[in-house]
Amino acid sequence: MKTPSTQTTKKFSPTKRILIVITAFAIGGVAVSLGIAENKKNTASINSPVKVAPEIAQTAPPTQTNPTAAPGTAAPGTTATATPPTIPTTTGATPPGSSATSVPMAITPQIIPSAATTMIDATKAKNPSEIISSVLEAVRKGNDMPGMAAAVIQGGKIIGVGATGVRKRNETSPVLRDDQFHLGSCSKAFTATLIGILVDEGKLNWDSTISDLIGRELTSMNPDYAGVTIDQLLHHRSGAWPNGPSEIWKAAQHATGTPTQQRQIYVEGILSQPPKFAPGQYLYSNAGYATLGFIAETITHTPYEQLMQQKVFLPLGLTSAGFGNAGNANELTAPYPHSESGTANFIDNPEAITPAGRIHMNMMDWAKFCLFHLGHQTNPPLLKPQTLEHLHTLAGEVAEDKFGYACGWMRPNRDWAGGRTLHHAGSNMMNYCAVWLSPQKDFGVLVATNQGGKQADIAVQEACQTLIEFFISTPQKK
Repeated sequence: MKTPSTQTTKKFSPTKRILIVITAFAIGGVAVSLGIAENKKNTASINSPVKVAPEIAQTAPPTQTNPTAAPGTAAPGTTATATPPTIPTTTGATPPGSSATSVPMAITPQIIPSAATTMIDATKAKNPSEIISSVLEAVRKGNDMPGMAAAVIQGGKIIGVGATGVRKRNETSPVLRDDQFHLGSCSKAFTATLIGILVDEGKLNWDSTISDLIGRELTSMNPDYAGVTIDQLLHHRSGAWPNGPSEIWKAAQHATGTPTQQRQIYVEGILSQPPKFAPGQYLYSNAGYATLGFIAETITHTPYEQLMQQKVFLPLGLTSAGFGNAGNANELTAPYPHSESGTANFIDNPEAITPAGRIHMNMMDWAKFCLFHLGHQTNPPLLKPQTLEHLHTLAGEVAEDKFGYACGWMRPNRDWAGGRTLHHAGSNMMNYCAVWLSPQKDFGVLVATNQGGKQADIAVQEACQTLIEFFISTPQKK
C-alpha cells in the first residue's frame, strides 16, 4: 500500500510571473509595458495550495481540502480522516510506461487582478492567438514539455487559440492550433451534460436509482448500491471505488468486445462489491462516471459513444471530438502521448471508463463546450436553464465550504473570478490538461500538454496562471 503525500505546490512570485510574461512577449515580438504595484497582503495569497480531482490512472483519490484551512484539515462534507484511503499500487490503475505514483495535485490559480500585482498594457500587442502561443512557448521551454495548446474565452467569444512545441519528442512535426488533445477527467463534464439532456428528455430523473435503471441488466448487485441515485453518481456521492479492486481493474484493461460490453462487465464488477465508502459520502470515482455512461446507453439502447456524438458533440459543433488517443500510433497526425519521464508511448486507459476520461478534441471545440457552460446557449437550447444550473450546483455539506464538487465540475472560489469558478484537471498519466471558467466574468482559460506527470501539472497550471493574469486585466476590444 502506498499513501500519497500532499504535494507542496510550486509558488510563483509576482516577479517570476512577470518574467514569464516578459519572456513570452519577447519571443512573440510583442511590445508590452509593465507596472508593478506592491501589495504584500495580496501577493501572499496568490498561490494558496488546493487539491484538485484525481485522474483516471492514479492510485488514490485525494481528500478535498479547504484552501483556507491548515494542511490535513478535512473539508466539510468529506471524510474526517486527513489521509485519503488508498488503492494498492498493484491495481494496474497506472498505465504501462508511466510512474506508479499518484497524479500530483494541480497548482490552482489563486490570481489577484493586475491592480494588485502586475499590469500589462497590451495595446501594442499582436492578436490574442499569438499572445497565447508566446506565453505557452515560454512555459513549455521552462518546463521541458513536448507540446502545449490553449484557448481563452472572454466576453462570450473565443478570443484566441495558441499552440507551440512538437507532437512527439525528437520529431519535428509541430503542434498546430487545431490539434486534438486528450482531456482525461475533463471528460466528466461532457458525461454530466449528456445525463442532463436525458433528464430534460424525461428518460431520467435526478433521483432515479441504480436498481431501477439497470438492476435487471446485472447478474448481481451489492444491496448497498440499490438506492444510489443519478445525482449521487454525478456528485461522487455513490461510495463507488475510485477505479475498482485490483481484479476488476485488470479485467477492464484486458477486456474485449464492444465498448458497451466492456462497460457492462466493468460496472457489474464494481457494483457486485461493497462500496468503498457508505453512499452519501464524497469519494471521487471514475467507476461512478463509467456507471453513468452504462446507464445512459442501457436506457436509450444506444452506445455511449454514439449518444455523446448525437446529443452533445453534434449540437455544439464539436467536429474534432472523439474517444481515446487522437491520431494513431503509426502516423504523427496528432500530439503523441508521453509519460512523466518524457517517453512517447501510445497507450490509454480501458474503453470501459470512457465516460470518466477518454474524450479528445482540439482547443477550439473544447472552448465551444466551455462557452456553453458559461451560459451561452445553443439555438434551440441544449439544456434547460434549471438543468444547467443543477449541473453547477454543489451537493450536501460541501456547498457550505469554499471548495466542492458539482456535476463534472469543481467549484472553488477565486478572487480573480469574482466568486465560484468552474474548474477541472484531466490526465491519463500520458497527457495533462486543465480548465478554469469564471461565470461571473464570462471568462475562461483552458490549457493542455501531451505529457503526463508532475512537471506537466506544473506547466499547465503555470500557463493557466499567466494567461488568467494577463487577459483578466486586459479587456479585449469589441
